[in-house]
Amino acid sequence: MSQDLSLAQQDKSSDKGVAKPVMRPLVSVVIPTYKRAQLLRKAILSALAQEQAGELFEMEIIVVDDCSPDDTAKVVAEFPTVQYFRLPENRGASGARNAGIKRAKGKYVALLDDDDEFLTHKLMVQVPLMEAHPEVGVLYGQSVVTGGETPLLLWPEWGASGNVFEEFVTRTDDFLHPPTWLVRRELFEQAGFFDESKAGMEHYDMALRIAALTPWMFLSGGPVARGRYSQQGLWYSTIANGTNEQQLPKIIEAALTRLPATAAADRVRRKARAAVCASIAHQRWWAGGGLEPTKAYLLTAVRTAPWMLQEAAVVDWLKRIASRLAGSSAHPIQAVKAFWQEIAQATAGAPAADTGSLRRLLGELLTAAAISMKTGSPRRAPLVAVSAVLNDPSSWMHPARLVSLYRAWTQESAAPAGGKGASVS
Repeated sequence: MSQDLSLAQQDKSSDKGVAKPVMRPLVSVVIPTYKRAQLLRKAILSALAQEQAGELFEMEIIVVDDCSPDDTAKVVAEFPTVQYFRLPENRGASGARNAGIKRAKGKYVALLDDDDEFLTHKLMVQVPLMEAHPEVGVLYGQSVVTGGETPLLLWPEWGASGNVFEEFVTRTDDFLHPPTWLVRRELFEQAGFFDESKAGMEHYDMALRIAALTPWMFLSGGPVARGRYSQQGLWYSTIANGTNEQQLPKIIEAALTRLPATAAADRVRRKARAAVCASIAHQRWWAGGGLEPTKAYLLTAVRTAPWMLQEAAVVDWLKRIASRLAGSSAHPIQAVKAFWQEIAQATAGAPAADTGSLRRLLGELLTAAAISMKTGSPRRAPLVAVSAVLNDPSSWMHPARLVSLYRAWTQESAAPAGGKGASVS
């Protein structure tokens, strides 16, 4: 009998009355852990609580202790059916995952971090789908994430299915949660296992490598796992300390080498690199110091690659910077123009930054600033709106933009009187 299948109940419906062994697929649940004994207990219990285990599928649980100094071994000893393996030295989450996957005997591997949990229906839902779709290599889905100020009850809202490599490589925001995955075990060998030099984004790197090999299927309709957000966790800390900013471009560039030398592939490369720029800008804005570090990064990015001024993902971040500068200045038009001049200087001499496109960019920045300005400061938003049209006559060719500017004007006009006026320039 193949090692990745387990014997199940005997089929009594044989024509000859001879019992036939029914094969149930074996799922290997791999849990890497380090210094989280109490959380680990909850993770193990969530795996043991899987509905219809022993009926639809068999299950083995493998805990890989990444050389923890706490009571991890005692916690695992509470569960006699759980396999425990302690690494002789600390290798990080990727090293512990790899050790567990290499010990796994299952047809499928389910990854579970020690601070996360499976919902009880995860494998009951996922295993039959994988059995019914042998062409699919990975099934992934949605989580509920707790621990932050606002719980994410359904994350991500959407995911691609099929040949997802191009979608994944151009969607660099974090949308993949490994505890939702169910993976055919041999794909880890084919893809090369987790890169132990990566921290925080190693799952994204692995997803891209597997996506180059096999179709994925996204399971919507509700979460199958529970994640826990913490500023002490690896995900947040690698963003805050800049590790993610260093690793993300390398991960994407390595993935892009798998694309052919075609015009269509070149467009994917541009979109992916612009997405990296936008993701890093978001990380700096959110956890890396806010306005000034984000602005400095974007100016460096467009100086290095002026063509990014043609990419919506990057321009959206330039608009956000312009809006913040305008909103915090007594001279909003001047503030936006000063930022625009920095962009023009950064891209001076580049073909992608011709006079016309730069003029349109100024109009877009002023438009975004006008729309974002708060009520209560008479004349500020209307004057910025007028400046947007005057500096970019092409606005007349974009009715939606004019409507937005009109709303900015009217919301200011409707603001309660009595606010102090601000000078503009």
